Amino acid sequence: MDVDNPVAEVMTPHPRVVQITDRISDVRAILADGRVHHLPVVEGGKLVGMITTTDLLEFGFAPRDSHTDLDEYLDNHFSIPQIMQTELITVPSDSTIRDAARALTTGRLHAVPVVKSDGELVGIVTSTDIVSFVVSQD
Repeated sequence: MDVDNPVAEVMTPHPRVVQITDRISDVRAILADGRVHHLPVVEGGKLVGMITTTDLLEFGFAPRDSHTDLDEYLDNHFSIPQIMQTELITVPSDSTIRDAARALTTGRLHAVPVVKSDGELVGIVTSTDIVSFVVSQD
């Protein structure tokens, strides 16, 4: 198992993102789809935060709810900057799989954004990506 391979081998390139100016109902709809649980927030292509399914649950809004009244309430009372996490652990785009795995062990999130030196988001690595890599090495 070569955990010193580039992180690009396991990351999801160009992950689904939201802009910092998008509506919370857009975030809720994306997370309700169930394909992603960690949604990077960008501004001008640069990573500025992350919103997770858990973040919405902590605010009391289950992502699976799909009521127009809920979306209207969310959009009128909350903004992405109010809900997103800004203290993120990231890894540089030239990192290794080992670096990403270490980063995952230090944080609360189960995803680590991969960024260029200027903060541009280029990918995301999840704990599932790392486990899948390990299992594929058998």
